[in-house]
Amino acid sequence: MNLKRILFCLTAFAAAIATSVPCAAKRPSGSDLRLLYWNIQNGMWSGQDDNYDRFVEWVKEFDADVCVWCEAQSIYRSGTADRMPEADRYLVGNWGELAVRYGHKYWYVGGHRDNFPQVITSKYPIEVVQRIGEGLSHGALHVKINGVNYVVLHLWPQRYSMGDKTRKDNGGEAFRVEEMRRILDATILNPKFAGEKHWLMMGDFNSHSPLDKPFHGTRNYDVHDLVRSAYSHDIVGDWFSGEFVPSTTGGKARIDFIYCTDGIWDGVKRVETVHDAFTDKASDHRPIVVEFRTPKKTK
Repeated sequence: MNLKRILFCLTAFAAAIATSVPCAAKRPSGSDLRLLYWNIQNGMWSGQDDNYDRFVEWVKEFDADVCVWCEAQSIYRSGTADRMPEADRYLVGNWGELAVRYGHKYWYVGGHRDNFPQVITSKYPIEVVQRIGEGLSHGALHVKINGVNYVVLHLWPQRYSMGDKTRKDNGGEAFRVEEMRRILDATILNPKFAGEKHWLMMGDFNSHSPLDKPFHGTRNYDVHDLVRSAYSHDIVGDWFSGEFVPSTTGGKARIDFIYCTDGIWDGVKRVETVHDAFTDKASDHRPIVVEFRTPKKTK
């Protein structure tokens, strides 16, 4: 192999390494913001045995400005299905202490009526607009950070509806649609927020997107059809147009989504669904990282 060929191969190898380096390798510019979303499964139960050290170090690598966590409450003893007494549960009560370890001073818990709340943490002050719990299974949260509205949610996961004690009514999707309608009506579609142009909505939707129809066939898309009436972009689906990028570790489903309005989408610079040794063991969902330019004009 001649010298020119060797140099070509070395350059190609270096480029391949560069593309595999986590996005934390290069911080966004001053006007950009890095968002990290992840369903951490039962309050990062796999992290309880080491005081969340691995979790904290992993989050610090990404150096996100805003983190959104689904299933943010301790429920079971590490790696088991044994319920912990409420007095022994580190989360949600100690999220402030945990967030400081990875550099976030601000945090807030979403409205919820069970063991699966959402939590948002941030380097910047969080303006809490509303906690939404009425009529929802796992609740929702609406906050503003640096003029951008964040709506965080976790929809009902079962095939049957939340109110069916027999677990046989097959009304789960209809219940999710009603949950989404309540959330949209309380937030982006609420007339009192008509002047707000910059919105992000994210969470575990437990439903499928019509963008993925070529990869899994026809499903019920009522939830996402409703969302598309208010939000213009499915960030992962539109960024990786024509590809199937799963959000679960099994690689068979995309049920976690980040939606946004045009003003946010126009500034999106990087989108990544993280797949590594830690994430594949720590949760049954994969994290999503988005970098976007902070809109200049916000209300």
